[in-house]
Amino acid sequence: MRHDVRPNRRVRRLIPLAALAAASALVLSGCGADGTTSTGSISDGGEPQAGGTLTVALSATPSIIDPFATSLQADWVIARQVCEPLFDVSTSFEIGPVLAKDLVDNGGGSYTLTLRDGVTFQDGEPFTSADVIASLNRYFLTPGNGSILKSLTTSIEAVDDTTLTITLNTPSPLLPTLLTTAYMMPASVVKDRPITDPVSDLVCTGPYKLTSYAADGDVVLDRWDGYKKLDTPGDGGLGAKNAYADQIVFTPMPEASTRRQATEAGQVDIGGSLSYDDYDSVSSGGVAQAVLLSPTSGSTVVFNKAQGIMSNVAMRQAFLAALNMDDIMLAAFGNPEFYSVDGSIIPEVNSTWATDAGTENYNKPDLDRVKKLLDEAGYKGEPIRWLTTKEDPSWYGPSLPAQQQLKEAGINIDLQVIDRASVIQLRTDPTAFDLFSSGIPTYADPVLLPYLQQTFPGTWVSPDRDALLAKLSTESDPAARKATWEQLQTLVYEDLPFLKFGTSRPLLITANRVHTEHPDELAGWYYNTWLDQS
Repeated sequence: MRHDVRPNRRVRRLIPLAALAAASALVLSGCGADGTTSTGSISDGGEPQAGGTLTVALSATPSIIDPFATSLQADWVIARQVCEPLFDVSTSFEIGPVLAKDLVDNGGGSYTLTLRDGVTFQDGEPFTSADVIASLNRYFLTPGNGSILKSLTTSIEAVDDTTLTITLNTPSPLLPTLLTTAYMMPASVVKDRPITDPVSDLVCTGPYKLTSYAADGDVVLDRWDGYKKLDTPGDGGLGAKNAYADQIVFTPMPEASTRRQATEAGQVDIGGSLSYDDYDSVSSGGVAQAVLLSPTSGSTVVFNKAQGIMSNVAMRQAFLAALNMDDIMLAAFGNPEFYSVDGSIIPEVNSTWATDAGTENYNKPDLDRVKKLLDEAGYKGEPIRWLTTKEDPSWYGPSLPAQQQLKEAGINIDLQVIDRASVIQLRTDPTAFDLFSSGIPTYADPVLLPYLQQTFPGTWVSPDRDALLAKLSTESDPAARKATWEQLQTLVYEDLPFLKFGTSRPLLITANRVHTEHPDELAGWYYNTWLDQS
């Protein structure tokens, strides 16, 4: 995992000892613009402290906080502090139990799931097998992991209040993985509730409880004293969740410049995404920290395969053949320290699944090939609508240089720069776009990629994809699974339902008083973050 924290030189925090080796690689590559790289250790932050209000500025607070009612993971930031799944993922993409105590493979697709004892919801109801069944039945209605799990599941039956039998139609090693995004809620709230009827008052088992929520306004969470935490070291979604801050307040601040000013002024503690242009000035300013997280965010465009000019695969291939990713990523991010140019859909930070399979034509611009493909597609220069937003630099950054390269290749892009919420809304309407910007997070397993699902906006229909996903979901041998994933990534580069430009490192700004043992937790897990009270 790569982290680079550039606080003022008097205060070096946030980098865990475990990350020092990776951070050293940055030094060797000459990452600091001034020739230095801050690699402080957690000991600089002292012992964790409880207390205070952790204020987190977001470009927009979620319009929906029900994680089953939105496929946008950025909207899950509230649920991550309030709710818990049966299994979850660490910052290094390891999967482990959270609300599950044990999962036993009985053979033949039968599994016995045992729940942790003594867990209750924030309303005082005990967490039982009935809640698991109700939550999973609703989870089955969601795109992505939920729909995959539904396709594999024959039945879920309660043996007693803390034991269930899950029967799959075929043995699958993915059961814990597919449960990592299945947040548990009381049966009294979610039983028979459609995902089109989102809950607005989250009641879960997590370390914080929802105190107040207003769409487009502040979201306030208070530490929940009834939380039953694990006794293993915390890391991302796994282990102890310590709820150091008394309260977490999420507040909307659309403009990055405003979030920076508010952080430097001490009005917020975590200012969210920081413009890459501001990296050096924040680092040298001494009043806040610039934190580069591991390279996990794939800058991407998703094509409309359902209708319009981009539904023609030759057009999508022409798009790829026109683009020089080195130039696009440099123009977008300005400093090679901030990104990597790689065609692997799952980046190197998850070394289990990173692969170059199928990337022979990635970053190989060829204008003769573009012309041939455009002729094959019958393209006459009509405008192609590309939805993007300035609210996320990993979305917007590649769009301008790509638009220019596409223009030079004879492809007419109508770049529509709108707010992020509108992109999310319009991408569900196939009449409203030809392609839209997006970002592929790094997942623990490629089966979790929603971009591979037919239900994801853009609508990729592919029997070959279905067969490979089914194989990937049922194979147990790790080498065979990797080979299947390589076939599937090759198919992606042939059919191009989406196209990745490269992988960027999220850049955040935090107040100097913010500490955490795992910096990547600042991407969305805040319970193990503490504030210097001195």
